[in-house]
Amino acid sequence: MDENNEMVNSNEQKFEANKVGVKIPPFWEEKPEIWFIQVEAQFSIANINQEETKFNYLVAQLDPKFIENIWDIIQSDEKNKYSCAKSRLLSTFKESEEKSIKKLLTGISLGDMKSSQLLRKMKSLAGDNITEKVLRILWLDKLPDSIKNILVVSSENLENLSVMADKIFEINSSPEIYSSTADNSAIKNILEKVSLLEKQISELHQQKKIKKRI
Repeated sequence: MDENNEMVNSNEQKFEANKVGVKIPPFWEEKPEIWFIQVEAQFSIANINQEETKFNYLVAQLDPKFIENIWDIIQSDEKNKYSCAKSRLLSTFKESEEKSIKKLLTGISLGDMKSSQLLRKMKSLAGDNITEKVLRILWLDKLPDSIKNILVVSSENLENLSVMADKIFEINSSPEIYSSTADNSAIKNILEKVSLLEKQISELHQQKKIKKRI
């Protein structure tokens, strides 16, 4: 009976191996959870479901320095080797909540990113550990004062705020806008544009609601 099962499993693995080619990217140790999403998307496209087939692809892709983290699983008689290896790699390389929050508070800045990109990165670090209200404060605090002072009075949600911030940066590409000493006339001009942006966003939302009703 066991021999028959082994033959069936072997045939299934051979069948899977002949399906759509799987292109697994190099292991991303900084974001292993995202890497596994990519890997499993490849498995889904290729209709690969067998644990052993998944595990073989995983082992074939990993660099030796990562293989040593699952060496005991490779040598074991464990049936669900892929699931065990995935759990091990995630627990080894995924950042702890404490480290993610610390990076969120002190280890990230706007730099060359758009404000919307900064927000997405901060959301990724925050996960479910920080409320949107707190994230809003942290995100605004990392923007130039001249931009923060404009956005802080807006009642828009974070996503809309980030769109507005990107637009403000585009409209005001001169170096002065990045300084906290922008003059009052410049601030007034930007506020008028922000008000217009808010109105446009609100109108878009209303249009979407009307379309949904129709």
